[in-house]
Amino acid sequence: MINIQDIIPFMKKGWVAMDKSGEWWWYSEKPSPYGNQWHVQDGKTGLVDNIAFDIAPADDWTKSLICIKGENNE
Repeated sequence: MINIQDIIPFMKKGWVAMDKSGEWWWYSEKPSPYGNQWHVQDGKTGLVDNIAFDIAPADDWTKSLICIKGENNE
């Protein structure tokens, strides 16, 4: 199992967060918590943890939102 921080340097600019079910999602714009997940208005989303990754869950999904700044995360 890897930590989400391990793959952030390879992700494109945007946001990443875990929903209540433990799945990590990438967002093109900053999402807001909504029910048991994160939500964006008309933004692109994509599942981060799929069959290729075994990503450790966050301690609290409501505090899992991370800003990805882009190239080399600077």
